[in-house]
Amino acid sequence: MNNKKRPTIATVAAHAGLSVATVDRVLNARAPVNPETAEQVFQAAEAVGYFAARLIGQRIRERRPTYRFGILLLATAQAFYASLAHAISAAAEQHAGANLTCQFDYIVDRTPAAIVAQIEQLAVQCDGLAVVSFAHPLINACLKQIREAGVPVVALLSDIHEQAEEPYVGQDNHVVGRTMGWLLARTCGARKGSVGILLGGHRFLGHQARVEGLHSYLAEHAPGLKPLEPLINLDNCDITEEATLDLLSRHSDLRGLCVVGGGGDGIISALAQLPKRPALCCILQESTELSRHALRQGLIDVVMDSQPGQTAIALVQLMVQLQSTEAFDPVQQRVYIPPQIVTSENMGH
Repeated sequence: MNNKKRPTIATVAAHAGLSVATVDRVLNARAPVNPETAEQVFQAAEAVGYFAARLIGQRIRERRPTYRFGILLLATAQAFYASLAHAISAAAEQHAGANLTCQFDYIVDRTPAAIVAQIEQLAVQCDGLAVVSFAHPLINACLKQIREAGVPVVALLSDIHEQAEEPYVGQDNHVVGRTMGWLLARTCGARKGSVGILLGGHRFLGHQARVEGLHSYLAEHAPGLKPLEPLINLDNCDITEEATLDLLSRHSDLRGLCVVGGGGDGIISALAQLPKRPALCCILQESTELSRHALRQGLIDVVMDSQPGQTAIALVQLMVQLQSTEAFDPVQQRVYIPPQIVTSENMGH
């Protein structure tokens, strides 16, 4: 005979650290319950093997609001954007307060008219948008119109509004630039020389902010290191590879090489071709399998990782909040994710 007691509401309540009355409210929908509390009850019910756990889960899902979010990313820097898309999908699935579906689209044609067409198409189909884009009058006018029509839009990774008067999730890009300057100043020592900079495009406000931050730090603390005119790489690895080899051949005093956007794998390809690794500090953005391998090999020095997992969780939380928020609040709706400085010594195995 099995003497094991069947789990009761009291068992679930004890496991969840909640009152029996709270668990009863979740079970029987007697009164509104905070979504996080309801999720806590469900997790406890599953953990103790409560017979109605599946029913609790079903009721929680039924009571949640349902939203479809459109996420517009760049088609370049594929390893990074694939990782970010995966993280956003996971964060949406795990969000306790709403039933969420994410619809992803990718910018291949970077002409403003093509980007506007993609944004408008997503806006028709979705309750909220997250957009990676550069600033342009056509794009900004489109986003303004969509927001006025009641569809919230979050600028992701890079500001799109010149005055930053919009919800945003990503790094503080000026701080990222200054941090790159700090790293260069310390790894290059007192040596004088030039610093090569590769960026996706001048119209990306996030890239501009990084370049400005890098310039300001070096001017203040390492005036011997002179940033060269930034080269446009369109976040493309082949262009970056060619530009890197060109910089190395034209500037014998090159002390640093920085990618402020995507396409960093091109630097790795360029440095791997050389018979001897030049004595310079090489800083890339985004931790990928290839960049981690390059760190291990000593081909590059530092990766500034934007932490896509944290970015995704913050993005999903903000997009849900915006469904019930009217006015723009720069304190609550501009979320900065701190960059992670990755080196060969701290990246794990």
